[in-house]
Amino acid sequence: MILLNFINQNFNKNAIFIYNLHYSYSMKEDNLYKLDLRDKKLLFELDKNSRESLSNLAKILKTSKEVIYYRLNNLINNKIILKFHTVPATYRFGLTAYKVYLRLSDYSDEDYKKIIDFLNSHKDVFWIGICKGRWDLIFGIWAKNLEEFFQIHDSILHKFSKFIQEKELSISRENFQYNRRWMYYDKSPIVEFNFGEKEPTIEIDEKSKKILDELIQDSRKSIVDIAEKTKLSIDIIRYRIKAMEKEGIIKGYKCLLNPSKVGFTTCKAFVFFKNITDIKKKEFIDYCKHLSNTINIITTFAPWDLEIMFETSGYEEYFKIMDSIKNKFNDIIRFYESLMITGEPKQVFAK
Repeated sequence: MILLNFINQNFNKNAIFIYNLHYSYSMKEDNLYKLDLRDKKLLFELDKNSRESLSNLAKILKTSKEVIYYRLNNLINNKIILKFHTVPATYRFGLTAYKVYLRLSDYSDEDYKKIIDFLNSHKDVFWIGICKGRWDLIFGIWAKNLEEFFQIHDSILHKFSKFIQEKELSISRENFQYNRRWMYYDKSPIVEFNFGEKEPTIEIDEKSKKILDELIQDSRKSIVDIAEKTKLSIDIIRYRIKAMEKEGIIKGYKCLLNPSKVGFTTCKAFVFFKNITDIKKKEFIDYCKHLSNTINIITTFAPWDLEIMFETSGYEEYFKIMDSIKNKFNDIIRFYESLMITGEPKQVFAK
């Protein structure tokens, strides 16, 4: 069994992982974008609902539509916002999320770019994580079953097998997405998108699928633009979107942000449990959910039991958070290991 043994439970802060965190952070320091309070509030609202209208955003922020429009475009042009996401209930379409973790060797920058470009263009790959630490690359695949997954897996890995030193697999069981609260938090209820293996499957017709496909590309796409692309009427589109939201086919709308542009680092903790029960696991997830730096929790079938993704002001804050979690739940945490995500070239919530 391949384990993420890069950082053990003793948290060796002299490890190269820390050096890479510091190096990556300091290299970006001169190019950081300074968010003012209104920018932070705007990002906070968009990460709760990236489809929110300019009018509503203006009311919430107590300013004009013109100001919102200007600031929104500024955040896009400065690559703070990379994409506007629609989060569909992909598991309900009979798909499961599989993730592949790769440690590479004997590769050049050009080789690495070719791998990323290939994964980016692959229709079955929904997420790519560029990493520092135990793994060099992680990517996610949507598949209906293990047989389909391994067909996709083999076609990808065989192509780049000469660069692969080690690999690991995880199967995502439940996925909890939370709105970001590290840039600003007004104590409003946490917006949570929860999807996974417990949800019943569902089928959608061709019209709804066309609309959903357009929204997945850009959650802020207007109904007029969707009508032009799908050749459906505005009334049908408006009705179908509301119906998909009500039925839980559309879980919500989020942003793909670039935290490094504002001085934040994305870290992933791999948690290994002991003496775990469903009640204790629920308590653990609920506690982590309420930490302002937590953006994602995934329960998995893997050598580890659970993954938590954080966006923090640096590695010191990350380890402070994880040390406090481990101390609070030392009865169920055997140990945890860590990874830094330096880039996410691809992130979509559907196939």
